[in-house]
Amino acid sequence: GLGARGTDGGPRSPGRDPQPQVTTKEHDFGLGAPVSEAEKYQNILQLKQEVRNQDKFISTLKLQIEDLKQTNHVLEEYVRKLLDSKEVVSSQVNDLTSYNEHLCQELIKIDQLAEQLEKEKKFVVDTADKELEEAKIEVICQQNNIIVLEDTIKRLRSIILETEKAQNKSPSRLDSFVKTLEADRDYYKREAFKLRKMIRSRSKSPRRPSPSSRGTNCDVELLKTTRDREELKCMLEKYERHLAEIQGNVKVLTSERDKTFLLYEQAQEEIARLRLEMMKSCKSPKSTTAQAILRRVETERDVAFTDLRRMTTERDSLRERLKIAQETAFNEKAHLEQRIEELECTVHNVKKNYFYTFGYKLSMASPLPPFLFSEKLFFKIVL
Repeated sequence: GLGARGTDGGPRSPGRDPQPQVTTKEHDFGLGAPVSEAEKYQNILQLKQEVRNQDKFISTLKLQIEDLKQTNHVLEEYVRKLLDSKEVVSSQVNDLTSYNEHLCQELIKIDQLAEQLEKEKKFVVDTADKELEEAKIEVICQQNNIIVLEDTIKRLRSIILETEKAQNKSPSRLDSFVKTLEADRDYYKREAFKLRKMIRSRSKSPRRPSPSSRGTNCDVELLKTTRDREELKCMLEKYERHLAEIQGNVKVLTSERDKTFLLYEQAQEEIARLRLEMMKSCKSPKSTTAQAILRRVETERDVAFTDLRRMTTERDSLRERLKIAQETAFNEKAHLEQRIEELECTVHNVKKNYFYTFGYKLSMASPLPPFLFSEKLFFKIVL
């Protein structure tokens, strides 16, 4: 190159131009005196110095050009890397945007699920309140029925007491009559025909309607007691049907509870899956928005879990109240069945006492033997 040449005017490298000839204008035009050799030599030295300076400047410029080329190459590489990183960042931004939209859609679904759970919870609570109100009304009705039954029992007890009094009086009259028969046995033997005629006349006397009126009253009481017993049986059947309906409603509530719990478990699994995916994608410090969304989802999950626990507590409370109502209803049912059995026994005893008392009273005024008249009266009552 030009910078490799020495400064002492050594041999030229091949391809170099010949040294220029220095002349003056006066010499070219033939004017003035010719230039001396010393001046020529001085001019040649100056020219060589200028050429060397120009060669150095050219070398410096070439070095600068090489440096600029290298710098340009480095800058091009850096720009290429920046463009590549820009594409990567753009793809990451697009991925995060799509994932954010997916999370928003999942949150909308979770909100809809929470609203659905709230509606189902409200429906369950309303249904339980209605069932509770119906159970309260049924308890009040049963209490009223118990009061009516107690009144009926009081009336039956009064009837039984009257029957027992009549039964207690009858043996005394029977004893006196037996004593009279023993005292007047000979007289009745002699006056049998006369006594039969007298008994027939007494059977036609106006004192006889009194026992018949009593028998009619007893028949009315027996019919009323039998009717009360049938009404109690109908009431028990109705109450059993209502208990069956309550048990069916409890089964429906249990199935709804299981369905709600299943939906909650599915939502919790979905939230756990989203959390794992978010933890995998949240390695860079630029994911604060996604982390905030995750925290909000976890907060809503905790709120939903709290609501579910509250619903479970309310459901357990309602189940306890329903269990207490069922136990009370079963106790009332057993009490009513016992009352019905007691009434049936009372009816049977009243019929029996009525049969014996009225039969005995009529046998006194009848010419037939007492056992024959009692059988006829028994068949009459039964039919």
